[in-house]
Amino acid sequence: MLKIIIPLAGSSELYTNAGFSYPKPLVEIDGKPMIQVVIEQFQSITEPFQAVFILKDEDVRKFHLDNTIRLLAPNSEIVKLKSDTKGALCSILMTIDSLSDEDRILVLNGDQIINHNFQAILSSFDERKADVGIVTFPSVHPRWSYARIENGEVVQTAEKNPISNAAIAGFYFFAKAQDFFTNAFQCILDDVQINGNFFTSSVINEYILKNQKVVDFGISKTDYHSFYAPQNLQEYLKAQK
Repeated sequence: MLKIIIPLAGSSELYTNAGFSYPKPLVEIDGKPMIQVVIEQFQSITEPFQAVFILKDEDVRKFHLDNTIRLLAPNSEIVKLKSDTKGALCSILMTIDSLSDEDRILVLNGDQIINHNFQAILSSFDERKADVGIVTFPSVHPRWSYARIENGEVVQTAEKNPISNAAIAGFYFFAKAQDFFTNAFQCILDDVQINGNFFTSSVINEYILKNQKVVDFGISKTDYHSFYAPQNLQEYLKAQK
């Protein structure tokens, strides 16, 4: 089965410092909590799936974020973290008991909109028999992670370093959970940290070193919207008017 993992245990500091009263997943976009907008995107997926949400225990206790998610995605699973981890990759590893070895994995950022049919993207990866598939868009700004692509395959990724003009959106497909966890733990053992954190993009290089197939699905920059910071959200809302 496809397991859609959505890490939501990161810091909401940029939003709280800007005066928002609720954690980022509950910040509203056109009258809907951000997490609802994210969930509505993967309803285009037609194969059987289960969503797994990684939440901060504090957000569950203070804001009942788990109840909101269960209303929006009734068959989902909730993984609660009592303390901060060293990045998204470490948080994802906390879902290991929720997956079986043969499960397919789709990791999605919890603060973005990708204006494309998700099933079409997954089908493209399957048609190319990819071990890993990522969505990319054109950029050269060092805020993103990047993929170097040669002859239709990803040959290197880098975090916060524009090694190409193919920036990685928060859409990571892994064909087999067992391979993902093996490579993710190797990434931790190799201490592949960037600014003290382990990123999802870093695990891709472990696949590449093993000659496993990594491909991308390119979209236009106008089809990708990240709400990492309040300024990004304000720019998006202004453009919708």
